[in-house]
Amino acid sequence: MIKIAFPTEKCAGLEDVVHTRFGRSPCFTIITLDEENQIKEVKNIRNPGYEAASGAGVRSVQTLVDEGVNIIAAPSLGPNAAVIAQEMGIKHITIPSGIKIREALETVLNEIKKES
Repeated sequence: MIKIAFPTEKCAGLEDVVHTRFGRSPCFTIITLDEENQIKEVKNIRNPGYEAASGAGVRSVQTLVDEGVNIIAAPSLGPNAAVIAQEMGIKHITIPSGIKIREALETVLNEIKKES
């Protein structure tokens, strides 16, 4: 099972928009896919890094680790967040900001297909 996390603006599920900054996004939309890469669950969570004084990216990655995320789909990760994600076995797929989560999910699914 694959769990993909997207940094989002409003905790609005598939109709939300990808936020420009991973660690400072207000929310994450986490999509769980079944074995056929069909959507099984869509979950919205608040990002504890959003208002952190420092270490926002690391805090965000830890939250996603706790949620069982395998892939982070975001415009970019800060250097510390990237290192922690890699150490935890979470793959980063680059996507543009400002697009709807539905569109971003298609981009991620195409990347997954390329790698299989």
